[in-house]
Amino acid sequence: MSNVKELKSIELASFTTMITGISVIFSIIGAIILAIIIGAFVPNGGGIAIYLVPTIIVGTFMYTIYNSFSQGLFYNLLAKRLKTVAMIITDKGEIAKISTTETATMTAIILTIQVILLYLVSVFVLPMFLTSIMQTLMYAGQDTVAFSIYQMIMLLSQPTTIGLIIFGTFIITFVFVLLGTYIYNLVANSGRAIVLKLSEENGFTAIDHIDPLKAAIMFAIISGVLSIITGIISLISGANFANFIGEVLGGFVGGFIEFYLFALFYNFLAPKLGKIKLELIDFRI
Repeated sequence: MSNVKELKSIELASFTTMITGISVIFSIIGAIILAIIIGAFVPNGGGIAIYLVPTIIVGTFMYTIYNSFSQGLFYNLLAKRLKTVAMIITDKGEIAKISTTETATMTAIILTIQVILLYLVSVFVLPMFLTSIMQTLMYAGQDTVAFSIYQMIMLLSQPTTIGLIIFGTFIITFVFVLLGTYIYNLVANSGRAIVLKLSEENGFTAIDHIDPLKAAIMFAIISGVLSIITGIISLISGANFANFIGEVLGGFVGGFIEFYLFALFYNFLAPKLGKIKLELIDFRI
């Protein structure tokens, strides 16, 4: 038996806490790997690593709190005015189908709002952040790297560039999420749907557990297919075939590893930080 549910709202505290916890674990792993690579291959790399490792972890913590809270908040606000995400959930906890257009529209609008807000904040924060990064790199003797970063940030801060980024964010996000949900529905229809263990908790539906293998296979297929699409575009634009193969393999393998770990970290943290809670109501036509 299947139930058609509508995601009416997201419980902000549980969503923010869990996503932040998972992101911090990823950042610790990534920072350690980056420190090893820098220490092994970059001159004076040890000095850079000492500064970068805590910066990455703390930066991830602070940014993810903002990012996850704002995503949940904007979803809840937009859900009062737009069509919300709907899904078919079986009695076994399988997400059998996800609405395509509504999911793509909601995601694209939320990310576009975030980009606009991030730009407005960066007008005030960017100079201080840039000065700190430049001083760190120059102290470590990486003047060329520092100057390259400075040029890139100055280019990105141009009004024309910002306008293109905002417009591109909406269009690209909408198209790729639309394709991603369509691929999800095709794969789920073949028996590969993501499986969740759900329970009712204070009027919300809590996600108790995520099947890591199911999630990993699903997102490996989605990211792999999307990588094929972007790879074909790159080939048309002049990229070589080796890059195409690398991009596609990276999509499949990276998608599998990332979401397998995501599910594992979620299951590990859920009893400690609290489960994500969603307001799911019966779908209304």
